[in-house]
This record gives sequence, structure tokens and C-alpha cells, in this order.
Amino acid sequence: MIKKRKISNFVLLILIFLPLNRLAAQGPPPPFGDRSVHPEERERIRENIETLRMWRLLEALDLSSEQSIQFLPALKEFQDARRRFQEKKGDILGELEKILKSEDNQKKLKGTLIAFENAHREFQSAQEKFLQKTKDLLTLEQQARLLLFQEKFEQRLKETIRQIRGEGPRWKKSE
Repeated sequence: MIKKRKISNFVLLILIFLPLNRLAAQGPPPPFGDRSVHPEERERIRENIETLRMWRLLEALDLSSEQSIQFLPALKEFQDARRRFQEKKGDILGELEKILKSEDNQKKLKGTLIAFENAHREFQSAQEKFLQKTKDLLTLEQQARLLLFQEKFEQRLKETIRQIRGEGPRWKKSE
């Protein structure tokens, strides 16, 4: 089990850092204030993580071919909805910061908050639709595995990113 986890972490690191090799070959790093990854590289990293997530999820769920045919499009649709929401959320949060710095902000602030609520509602609707499809397609055991997989994958991904950044683990020592 430990060996399998090490291999998984190694594959994850390769998928994350492989696109960064091209970025390093492009010349010196950006000025100190601008340390962001280029949008193309960020997208490639995201795609690699999604590919890994899909591969590990299919392994965890052990779907039949019939289930796979129906489940994969539903999962893709949900992932697209989640990505759209994250993008809208980032845009809206940036807009909120700008509005709060301006003088006359009440009307703009209200409109932006309403836009966030609408985007959130739209995402929740997509999430509920996906959950209903999983209930229709998957066995109870597969539904439980899906829920556990999603939570554990996100935790491991965040932990791997923290390790890459040199931040170390974030859990508290037990009493």
C-alpha cells in the first residue's frame, strides 16, 4: 500500500512538473512581483491533474463498461461546470476587490454579489444533477467510493502542492 502511494505521488509530481520543463526553457523568470505561471502552462497542469484524477477514479470505482459509457460524460459535464464556476468565482472576487477600493461602490457591489449568487446556484444545480446521475448509475458501494475518492484525492493533491512549495504538512500533532 505504501509503495503504491509512493508511485502515485511520483506520477502526480511528474504530471505536474512535466509542463514546467518547457516553461524553464523559455528564459529567465518573471520579475519578483509577477511569479505566476503562464496561463498555457497552468491549463496544461490542470489537464494533467484531471487526467490523473480520472485514471485513479476509474481504478477506484471499478466500473463496468456500461457504467463507464454513461458515467464518464456525466463526470466530464460536472468537471466543466466546476471549472466554469471556479473561473467565474475568481473573476467576481477580483471585481469585488476593485469595487471595495473605489468610492461609489454600493450599486456595483450589489450587482457583483448577485452575480456570485447566480454563479453559485448554477454550480449547485450542476452538482445536484451529477449526484442524481451517480445514484442512477452506480451501486451504493461505488457511490461511497466516489465520495471517499473525491475527498482523499483533494487532500492528497493539496498536501503534494504544499510539499512542492516547501510548506510541509498542515495537520496538528495528536494529543
